[in-house]
Amino acid sequence: MLTRHADCAYVLREQALFGNDPTLATGGMRAHVLEARARSPLGETPTLGSTDPPIHPRLRGLIGRAFTPRMVEDERAVAAQVAAALLDEAPAGQPFEFMSHFAEPFPVVVVSDLLGLNDEERGPVRAWAQALVRVIAGGDLPPEAYREGESAKAALLDFLKAYTERHAGDTSKKVISLLVEAEALGDRLSLDELLSFTVFLYTAGSGPTAYMLGNAVAALLAHPAALNAVRADRSLIRGAIEESLRWDSATQVLLRFAREACEVGGRKVAKGDTLYVMVGAAHRDPIVFASPDTFDIHRPLTNAQLLAFGAGPHFCLGQPLAFVEGEVALNSLLDRYPHLQGVPGGFERGGTFLLRGPKRLLLAGR
Repeated sequence: MLTRHADCAYVLREQALFGNDPTLATGGMRAHVLEARARSPLGETPTLGSTDPPIHPRLRGLIGRAFTPRMVEDERAVAAQVAAALLDEAPAGQPFEFMSHFAEPFPVVVVSDLLGLNDEERGPVRAWAQALVRVIAGGDLPPEAYREGESAKAALLDFLKAYTERHAGDTSKKVISLLVEAEALGDRLSLDELLSFTVFLYTAGSGPTAYMLGNAVAALLAHPAALNAVRADRSLIRGAIEESLRWDSATQVLLRFAREACEVGGRKVAKGDTLYVMVGAAHRDPIVFASPDTFDIHRPLTNAQLLAFGAGPHFCLGQPLAFVEGEVALNSLLDRYPHLQGVPGGFERGGTFLLRGPKRLLLAGR
């Protein structure tokens, strides 16, 4: 379990020694992963988040075509429309629960648009993805959960097959259209790989982003001077988001697996060991961050210092989109509620061991 920033950054960047593929693990971790994959509807289908070379560079090269700066920036206008529509649905003149009314649905709709799904397609695809996510990690689940996962896989495969046929030659430049036209690069995703990526994008692009938004709003509410500064100067929003990612990161832990015996921070690591990269702790390392427990939206931060999106070859492709979503969300919220404030007793912490964010965040304002 690594907590120092230098050790965490080293392990995340040193792909030759530390892999992302959990089958590299030994002991109980390996047994759990193999059992989960044996029961998972996705089986051994590779995913962007749990592969190493040569599979990972191939997948990242293909998928990276859909996350160009221009494509991500094009989502800003869509995100603004989605944010406005969600805020229109908030109850007028009374407190509203930010997570369920805004933070959770907002990134899902944006990701759906990026994928190229219309309003009718978005709901079913999300439901199929959620059914698959429920069983991919394994665990003590009822048999019907796995049956639902298998049905969801079949339905999503049928949808993607029909989608790729219907949109052959599509020039919309949305993600699925780009991926199915990848023959120009001499490679393409198989249908199983496309399904796996769709599920991965819904998972990685929604839950962590929702928590990022909730953590940012909660941090600003807890620091009125920072909130007032952002109200007065919207150019500070990007810095506020970055500082909230450091001060209260949605991603708390990343896992890596030792390819061979080595040392980290002067400690011996055996081949197959699981390394828990404690991002939340690294972000409070006083060697890297002055006054680390202080929330300071003026703090200069670099990608090398922020580990919320990982580092090295597995640095998150969706980071630019997450920042666009964060900037649009906070701007829209402050436009609609210039006197935004929290409701006493309206904050409840949620999350898991790996992710951290509000379960409930009641807001009021006018």
